[in-house]
Amino acid sequence: MKEYIAWFVDREKQTQGFLKMLSRETEKAIMAIEAPADMGKTWTIQRMRHECSLQQSPNVHFDFRDRRPWDYLSIARQTRDQMGATHFNLLTETINNSTGVNIQLSSGAGASGDVDVDLDGGSGGLEVGGDVQVAGRDAITVKDNFFYVQADSETTRRAIEGRITDAFFTCLGDLAQEKPLVFFFDSYEDVTEQADRWIQSQLLARIRDGQLANVVIVLAGRELPELSRSSWRHCLASTGLQPFEREHIIEYIREKRMLMALDVDTIFKTSGGHPGMLGKMADIASLELEDDDDDWL
Repeated sequence: MKEYIAWFVDREKQTQGFLKMLSRETEKAIMAIEAPADMGKTWTIQRMRHECSLQQSPNVHFDFRDRRPWDYLSIARQTRDQMGATHFNLLTETINNSTGVNIQLSSGAGASGDVDVDLDGGSGGLEVGGDVQVAGRDAITVKDNFFYVQADSETTRRAIEGRITDAFFTCLGDLAQEKPLVFFFDSYEDVTEQADRWIQSQLLARIRDGQLANVVIVLAGRELPELSRSSWRHCLASTGLQPFEREHIIEYIREKRMLMALDVDTIFKTSGGHPGMLGKMADIASLELEDDDDDWL
């Protein structure tokens, strides 16, 4: 991340807008950055994450280019692991109670291995038969068994997803009372169908409906969800990323990368101001300079 910060130029509009969101100076809580390839979306996100670090705001970064089979459960786990597992003990308990066994709907105390799913949202939670042991909620950190949901029916699967989702947002809401929390979703064009459904219907919808305070979302990608202007206008800030101007290239080449021998006008014309191309050209020039410095004597 150090290179992202040391070499960062421009994107002041997006950075300042994000800082207003982080300090809650605006009602906007979702920033949508839609731009073509090589326009610096990931660099912009890393710049924002640096601001989160300076302000000690817990944040989580998802880069959907990694092609992992993202769904609600992996998103919940990643959030917990990056924001601090001790704040998500209830979530981990619920995951452990919901995974690694043959889950069935039961009207009573079923046979060993069966699970009663409380569809009415009672305080009893999930009761697991058999020999499954779950750490107490008063433990410093509840350890995740990292099993997966095994359900015999779609009804059971939806019930388990609902219970884990509720536990996740309970933990998230408690943590958000202490300090602002930030979700970064990068390369959204590569998001899985399962993750996209949960992000839109659960995370973003709670922001829109005022059910999740002190949480900021940054979406970045070549393609983003189509959010209706009428219902999202109060909380959504949409922006793009433009090519660098000549002064930005001068700053990047001469002040950030210290490549004094390069002709700025040629670089500007060749790169078209596109950050990705500019970075590649600077990297090549740096390697050539290193080769020239080699002492073979």
